[in-house]
Amino acid sequence: MDTESDNGNGNGNGNDTNGNSTGGGNGNETDNETDNGGEPNEAAQAAATEYGEVLDDFEAINWYALRDEQISPDDNQAVTGNQSMSVQLDGNVSTVAWSPSSTLDLTDQYLSAAVKVNSPVGGRLSLHVRAPGGDDYVTSARRLPSAVDQWFRVDFGYTVGYGGPDFSQVQELRFEMVGPEGSPVDYRIDDLRTTPAKDESNVILAFYGGLEEHYETVFPLLEERGWVGALGISQDLLNTSGRLSTEQLREMRDAGWDVCSYPMHTGDLTQYGMDEQRRIVENNRDYLANRGFEEGSQHFFTPRNRMNNDLLNVLRDTHETAYVFGACSSGIPPTGRHTISAISGSSYQSTRKPILRADIHNQVVVPYFETIGEEGMSVEEFEQQLDRIEDNSYGNGLEPITPTQLLENY
Repeated sequence: MDTESDNGNGNGNGNDTNGNSTGGGNGNETDNETDNGGEPNEAAQAAATEYGEVLDDFEAINWYALRDEQISPDDNQAVTGNQSMSVQLDGNVSTVAWSPSSTLDLTDQYLSAAVKVNSPVGGRLSLHVRAPGGDDYVTSARRLPSAVDQWFRVDFGYTVGYGGPDFSQVQELRFEMVGPEGSPVDYRIDDLRTTPAKDESNVILAFYGGLEEHYETVFPLLEERGWVGALGISQDLLNTSGRLSTEQLREMRDAGWDVCSYPMHTGDLTQYGMDEQRRIVENNRDYLANRGFEEGSQHFFTPRNRMNNDLLNVLRDTHETAYVFGACSSGIPPTGRHTISAISGSSYQSTRKPILRADIHNQVVVPYFETIGEEGMSVEEFEQQLDRIEDNSYGNGLEPITPTQLLENY
């Protein structure tokens, strides 16, 4: 068991994960309150799920403040029922806790919740699960999408821990929100759920940009192990110098890989309005589907890891799943299918904990890679990362799958 007590979030450096919104629908045009009839709007409905069991519906607020937070019911904003829990604090670090009257049995359970963040947008939300005595714990530290302030679901994949907490005797849960210095905390949370854990752990190896080394170097290395991966492809860069060709993509597809959508040629999608985002997203998806990659094209990797309200809503309409930097793993299958957490696989040291924790707790982790070779992650270190995934002393190894298999298998 990993006994390190490091309180870091175990993340690699995603591209621009701490930035504020640059426009494109991260403002008041997406209203997150319930309508006059008391029915939740589309964002709230999308953040709801019937999968699993409700652990806390926040119809009664049983959480308490650890840093002078103002905790109150919000009957204007809810995903399920009549209200959500509002947490507000002038400071940039907030911690609230729930100590149920009897211990919780979270054995073989994943946790997820619906979250709406007014501030800090793009912050870090951690869930701490603590056993009796408080000395044994596990933590999920999730980096939130960079410019989303409407309702969405967070799947809590563990990133660090100390000791071996008894999940049948959980005495306390804590939510910790962290933002940049000087930013207040103001968020809502609702529909905290458990879903049944699976009996194996999975990894989705994602390769962004369709670089030639993904075929010449990575493909043979994964073939030796009998593994599959996922490619993030941008239509305007395909068949260009230093990039993959359509025929190479088809060879990799035939070997079981997913060819997914990653329209990096357009840059930061949040700089565009919703109509232009939709055009870009649909064009890249359809371009791939029309060339024989229909299955993989239903899955989306977010360029520059920049996602705002408009893009999230477009992706809910156009793709089966979407991935964005989040620094942790997820339950299987994730309940928030369009905000699935990815980690920077090229950061060998900082990805150690989320990879090992995913193995221990039978979750799915999604490391993404870009350049493999002289100008990026070395081939030697990449192979060490594969060795870590396949065989380590903390678990049984993670089984590589594709985004399509994540939905088909579970």
